[in-house]
Amino acid sequence: MFTVSLFNLSADARVASPRFGPRELGEVTEADLLALLEAFSLLPTLQVHESEPQIIIASDAGKFIVRTGQGKLFLYDARDTAEPYVELTAAEIVREIGGTASVEASATAAPEAAAPNRTPHRGIAICMLAAGLCLNGYTLYSVFYIDDVNQKPAVKVITDTTELASRQAAVIGRYATGAETGDRYIVVGSDGRVRFGEISAGPARPESSDTYRIGRYDEQLCLTTPDSGVIDITGLNTLVYYRDIYRRTK
Repeated sequence: MFTVSLFNLSADARVASPRFGPRELGEVTEADLLALLEAFSLLPTLQVHESEPQIIIASDAGKFIVRTGQGKLFLYDARDTAEPYVELTAAEIVREIGGTASVEASATAAPEAAAPNRTPHRGIAICMLAAGLCLNGYTLYSVFYIDDVNQKPAVKVITDTTELASRQAAVIGRYATGAETGDRYIVVGSDGRVRFGEISAGPARPESSDTYRIGRYDEQLCLTTPDSGVIDITGLNTLVYYRDIYRRTK
């Protein structure tokens, strides 16, 4: 069984709209989850673009987020959606996060393959390695050690309205680790939101986003977010996130 929540989706995942908001489906079977994911992948592009729908799945393997675009499904580790996603089919997602199909496959495997199985979460991490070969070495490392890299420090949020307005005006913009395919970018908006994405040679890849507040820890100016950790502001044109340097592009 899987525990499923939807965001901006109808209960059958056939329609995406902001009016649906977050909703809990509760526990669903493997077959129901498969049908839900298949319907999700068929959403019209315009609905996906306007609503940014997603399916949140919890299983014994962990918690995951599934997004869609161009008829494809993208699996993220819910601990950090800024990390590389894995493009999988609906059936592959169900198997990877702990469906019975993977258990049955293990039971029928040859004896020599009966060594201790990788957990589904480790399998996803390995897939992420394969998908992320074009990224820099640290990104690959962070798939396994993400919890240790950006532990959120105690941030004191700036409350002085004059300073806050000045700091926000200075930091708003787009920053990137480079200009090549596979490089990542951060967009700091004037609306109090920050977006994370990856440069793609083909169709634009799904972005993740979070809210931010400006503050300091140990005199270090930073953006603090509820779910995405802390982004250091190290100069007028530079951000540091997960030890990677992002330079202003606009």
